Amino acid sequence: MKLAILAAGLGSRFGGVKQLAAIGSAGETLLEYNVYNALEAGFDSVVFLIRKDIEQDFRTHVLSRLPRTLPVELAFQSPEMAIPEKFRADLSRNGRGKPWGTGHALLCARPLLEDGPFAVINADDFYGKQGFKAVHGFLSGNAQARFCLAGYRLGNVVPGSGSVSRAICAIDAAGWLKKIVEHTKVEIRSGTIYSIRADGSAEALSPELPISMNLWGLTPAVFPAAERLFSEFLSDPAHWDRSEFYLPTVIGEMMDEGAARVMALPVTEEYFGLTNPDDILDARKAIAERAERGEYPAPLWNEYGKEGRKP
Repeated sequence: MKLAILAAGLGSRFGGVKQLAAIGSAGETLLEYNVYNALEAGFDSVVFLIRKDIEQDFRTHVLSRLPRTLPVELAFQSPEMAIPEKFRADLSRNGRGKPWGTGHALLCARPLLEDGPFAVINADDFYGKQGFKAVHGFLSGNAQARFCLAGYRLGNVVPGSGSVSRAICAIDAAGWLKKIVEHTKVEIRSGTIYSIRADGSAEALSPELPISMNLWGLTPAVFPAAERLFSEFLSDPAHWDRSEFYLPTVIGEMMDEGAARVMALPVTEEYFGLTNPDDILDARKAIAERAERGEYPAPLWNEYGKEGRKP
């Protein structure tokens, strides 16, 4: 079963190529720890979705360390990839240089993901071990249009400083996802978690709320809907400047149409990621502590006993 890692983001708030930021003792990136956890959970191959301009650095600083025995494929995201033919002239006139978001990223990787169920994650987040195990277990017995997500506890996924976006989930008594609401500015003030609205007002949030951190378990049933919805997205001229087409939007639309059901799988582990520049120090500390507890070897890929790939 494949793991797809979305690693084509620009990292504007982080201030650099955070997909390549050194976190581990031997320079390992955050996404490598996710690959390690996914392999332990039963995933057996990886698709990386990256930008063409970072390909050589990605091969040198990430792929070269991965075990040679691990099947790896690369897909590329750019504004012109997976664009319907009728919009190509508009794209040429618009001159947009920014990728179109996570929903578009999935469409760019579609040719490599149509042979069975797969998981999807962001490259700049650390998901722990539980989420991968839960998603792999669900997908192993999955029917065509049943998806899943790893549902984290809000109190475990908000950093002590800085603001982040968080997607709050409404879940029914049986564990099925009913709705996702994106909160674009969530931060901790005096020990309380707040969502800051556009007008500056603040809403206190319970730390027990379930949150989607974009660890999804999907099937190829997602692609026809994503393709149709992306075309609808591009039909609105207001979206051509800086708007993004998000994967949760695709899944939410499929749920509303009755085309998919999503099981929320509870995860109690703490999450961390690379959103703001100061996050890298916290991430390095968190990984070092886990290595000291014996959760990860250092260097990470030592136990595979073989040299990595050539860059």
